[in-house]
Amino acid sequence: MILGIMGGMGPAATCDLFKRITDLTPATKDQEHLHIIIDSNVEIPDRTAYILGIGQDPMPEMIKSIRRLEMMGVDYIAIPCNTAHYFYNEIIKYTKTKILNMIYETGSYLKANFEHKNYLLLATKGTYKVKIYKNIFGEFNLNIIEPDTSDQELIMDWIYNVKSSKFNVNTLEFQNLVSRYTENKEIPIILGCTELPILVEKIGVLGKYIDPVSILAKRCIELAKDDLFIS
Repeated sequence: MILGIMGGMGPAATCDLFKRITDLTPATKDQEHLHIIIDSNVEIPDRTAYILGIGQDPMPEMIKSIRRLEMMGVDYIAIPCNTAHYFYNEIIKYTKTKILNMIYETGSYLKANFEHKNYLLLATKGTYKVKIYKNIFGEFNLNIIEPDTSDQELIMDWIYNVKSSKFNVNTLEFQNLVSRYTENKEIPIILGCTELPILVEKIGVLGKYIDPVSILAKRCIELAKDDLFIS
């Protein structure tokens, strides 16, 4: 099986998914890793800007990426961008290739492996506005807690700084924001933007966080495992 990655949203997040798939694959040689084709399409307009009414529609470029990957023979496609999943139900109409839904995979994983019902979501303003997580998590009877408006702006600044390779937030600032919503409560935190796992690792934030990118990577491997060890 060949995995396609619709990337470029942003490039660092695309690299992160590829690295996680590589790291998590139980391989002992090159030939036991997944065959992956990446289209890092940086021409895809900003998803949040469009949702907020201040940017171009990203769907035409997303569809181009899907078709390019399809023409190159991929069997399934992963999208390492949470906000892009707002367009999921539309873009699947343009291909016969299976496209994984990272938000759905995350909800399914949490329902099967966690007893918690409430989750704090750290994400882009676009993801919050269109309630991608709230809608899908509702199918699993799970609740999403969202930060207030000022903290959403702060998280958005962190995300866009990572896109510019700037990590100008420290561990204490990050943990202080989280503690405003989780103090004295057992509420897991979802890193609901693909730049956030990169930020957390870079600045050395302690604690366990739910990373949809890792969940997606594991799912990509599961779907390919029947072919993994064929020489």
